[in-house]
Formats: sequence, structure tokens, C-alpha cells
Amino acid sequence: MKFLEKYLLPIAQKVQGNKYISAVSDGFALILPVIMIGAIFTLLSSMQIKPYQDFIVNTGVKGFLGLPSRVTTDLLALYTVFAVSYSLSHKMEMDREASIIGILSIVMLLLLIPMGVSKTLDSGDVVTIDGAINTGFLGAKGLFMAIIVGSIVPTVYQFIVKQGMIIKLPDSVPPTISRSFTALVPAFAVAFIFALIRYGFSLTSYGDANTFIYAMVSTPLQNLGKTPFAVIGFILVAQILWFFGLHGFMVILPFLQTIFLPLSLENLAAYEAGNTLPNAIVYQHFGTYVLIGGSGGLLGLAILMTFFAKSSQYKQIGRLGLPGAIFGINEPLIFGVPMVLNTMMFIPFVFGPVLAFLIPYLLQVMGLIPTLYGVSLPLGTPVLMYGMMQGGIPIMLMQLVLIGVQVLIWYPFFKVGDRKALAEERGEIEV
Repeated sequence: MKFLEKYLLPIAQKVQGNKYISAVSDGFALILPVIMIGAIFTLLSSMQIKPYQDFIVNTGVKGFLGLPSRVTTDLLALYTVFAVSYSLSHKMEMDREASIIGILSIVMLLLLIPMGVSKTLDSGDVVTIDGAINTGFLGAKGLFMAIIVGSIVPTVYQFIVKQGMIIKLPDSVPPTISRSFTALVPAFAVAFIFALIRYGFSLTSYGDANTFIYAMVSTPLQNLGKTPFAVIGFILVAQILWFFGLHGFMVILPFLQTIFLPLSLENLAAYEAGNTLPNAIVYQHFGTYVLIGGSGGLLGLAILMTFFAKSSQYKQIGRLGLPGAIFGINEPLIFGVPMVLNTMMFIPFVFGPVLAFLIPYLLQVMGLIPTLYGVSLPLGTPVLMYGMMQGGIPIMLMQLVLIGVQVLIWYPFFKVGDRKALAEERGEIEV
């Protein structure tokens, strides 16, 4: 504990307070409706139930259901760059300029994508359209670049403004027009810098900045995310931080979204196309398995406290916490038991979620349960419904099994805590 307090907590506090990292997290939260729309329509158009597929194909509904995903998940980088830039602008206290900076960030993201799209026909001829933009880097493939651009543009913009290099109009000019003229010089500076970046990368073997970032940064990070050890590491960090009173998953959330969301989108696209899902681990592994009952996997504990506690304290906390735990909200349990700095609950609280990941992961690798589709769902989706949306009845049954595992893991620690609370209520030991 002394080691963690000395070395881990200061780092976590800095990460949680970092405006760039929190802007990424807030940005993804801002575009969650867009992600959900694309994911749900993809699911509706791609559910592999033969009578259902026959019906939507024969009635022409399948093409209609596929339209929203083309302008949501397939263009996610476009929305992400605006959302991250917009959020960061607010954190930099540029509230009035946030919308302008967000639009400017979209322009810079498009500026980095070279014009021209080529396609080789079956005959071997190559057809090139010079005025087209390659949309490949506007989806999951360009997500990491969107985060970078969304972070750089507000930073450069603020630097130019602080140097006083702006056009000031008289107070009589309407505010909307005045802000537009104020943005001219910073916008020109940002555009000049990104134009240089684009030109510089055109001279390299990569050809453009997007290809470079994808090859050097995005791909290695996603490969890291495909290993179970990375997931276990993230879980342990999050739970240890929770133990010390910091919202662990809020600290690691930007990293999870950056690494695992592209993998989710790849699975979703493959599911829509009827292909084999390429990634064994996706962002939804956390919501589907690790976070059943919220951080620490507390749904099993809530069930024990509600139905088997002998102390009135534990029974009351369980009754208060169980409804929320079903929806992944567990603050009544975390602060009511409490979990923070509670060494008696350390082992199940920290290592229980690791087991909740490993069991379904191993079953998935063995082919006993399906790979998750990667459907993005909102916080508060109830536990079994979450599983049904990620892989149908097998995943829902897997969640039921994990709830049973939670009960078994928590039982001995719950009994010790319940006996202690009962003894305190009877006055057998001093509080």
C-alpha cells in the first residue's frame, strides 16, 4: 500500500487531471449517440437469423437499415475530431471559440487526407478519381489521427491568441461577426502548419500523415489491445485506484477508448458484412463481463447482502445498491460497505474483475461462446440486455454464469463483514 501510495497514486491523479486526456474522454462521451445509432442499425441489418434476413432482404429493408452506419461509424473520425477539439477548447477556457475551433479541426483532418482515389478493375485497368477523398481514414482507421488533430488545433489556436495576433473589431460590430474575424489569423496559422505537415509527409515513403500514424502508433496500440495481458493490466490499475478512492475506470477510460474502440468498429463492420469477426477482444469486453454490477463486479455482493445478510446494515446497503448494480451503478455499495481502503475486501474487489474477464475470454478462444459484436451501448444498460445485444443468448447466459461466480468469490468476504457488522449492532464489539 505504501508503494502504491507513493508511486501509483500521484501518476493517476495527474492523468485524471490532465486536460488533454479528459478532453478525449469527454469527446467520446459527446459522440456516443452517433456511435450508438450506427451500432444499433448495423445490428438490425446484420442479425444472422435466417427468417429475419429473408424478410428484410425480400422487402428491401436491409438496404435502408444499412444507410445510417455509412454516415456514423464509417465517418467516426470526422465526429471525433470535432468532439475532442470542442471539449479541449472548453477546458482551455475558450468557450466562445469552441465551435469555431471544432470546425477548424475538421478542416485540418481533411487537409491531411490526400485527394484522389484509385481502384483496380477486374480487367486490370486502374481508374483514378482525382477530386475524391479516401474515406478509409474517416472511420475507425483514422480515429487516432482525429484525437491528435483535435488536441493540436486548440493548443495552437490558443497560443496564437495569447500572442495577441488577432484582428480586433470595434465593440459596435455584432459578436458573431467579431468572433469570425478574430479567428482569421489563428485559423490561417493552423492551416499553414497542417499544410506543411501534409507536404512534408508527401515527401516520405509513407505518402501521408495518416498512413504514418496508423503504421507507427495506431497499429501497435491496437495489437497491444488484442492481448489479454493488456486488459488484465488495465483492470488491475483501475481497481487499485478505486481502492484508494480514485475513480479508476475514469482514469483509464481515454486509453481504453483509444485502443479498443477501433477494434470494436472493425468487428461491427465485419459482422455487418457477414464476415468472421477479426478481434477476440473489443471495448465491450469491459461492459459485458468486467463491469457486471459496476467497478469491482459488485452485483454478486449486492445479491448476497440483500437476501442473505443477517446484519441490518448490510441488508439495508444491499437493498439500496441492488437496483443500481443491475444497471452498472454501484456507488451505494462502494461507499456504503465501503470498498475504499477496506483491506478485508481488497482481494475480491481487485481480482474478481480479472477472473470475470479471463473465464469468458478462455471460453471464447475455445469456441464455446461467440466473439462480441462490438455494439456500443449507453451507461446504464441492464446487465442481461447488454449481453443479448453483444452476442445473443450465449453471451446473456455467460453473464448469468459470471454473476454466480461473483457470488462465490464474494461469499467468504461477505460473511466476515456481515458477522462483524452484526457484532457491532449487538454491541459485542466497539465500533
